[in-house]
Amino acid sequence: MGQGGSALKRLLRRLRELRTHMRAEQVDEIARRYLVMNAFDGALAILSVVVSAYFAVDVQDPRFIVAVGLANCLAMGISGFTGTFMTERAERLRRLKEIENLLLTDLGDTDRERASLLASVYVALIDGLAPMVAAAISLSPFIIAMFFPLDMKTVVYVALAMNMATLFTLGAFLGRVSKENIALSGLKMVLIGCGTALLCVLLKAI
Repeated sequence: MGQGGSALKRLLRRLRELRTHMRAEQVDEIARRYLVMNAFDGALAILSVVVSAYFAVDVQDPRFIVAVGLANCLAMGISGFTGTFMTERAERLRRLKEIENLLLTDLGDTDRERASLLASVYVALIDGLAPMVAAAISLSPFIIAMFFPLDMKTVVYVALAMNMATLFTLGAFLGRVSKENIALSGLKMVLIGCGTALLCVLLKAI
């Protein structure tokens, strides 16, 4: 029991040290930016798929919208994770080497290096998952419609409402972070979504 308690204390201490190094890497601030930016991308991408498929092309099969939407989700997720990981890893390795040159010390296989790698993975996961989750929210009515006989028009409008709610939530979150008017910040995001939807509808006239 004593050895187990000692091992647990060491583990907790190491985790606290890693967390301290990750704070130094500013992962929370960076992850927050990626979360909003890429969730916004995911929501707008699916909004364009839904509006273009239903209003511009008059697609009535929910499976088509789900297939195209999931393909977009997957592409955004893979692109977000790999691109962000490679970029963040390169930037953090550069910073680590600069610190090594200043301290004249090899920081390989240290908590600082492990925290740098962990920070890159953490931020990349946020970047990859954010657009997929945001897109999945708007796709959920169509997924349900694949298994239950629902009116397509109703499904589309429910999906659009959920999409706008997602955009408003993202905007409100930004408003809270920047200490601005939360409702106004959310409405700005909704207006961007409405503008995007309008442009997609206008494609029908081309």
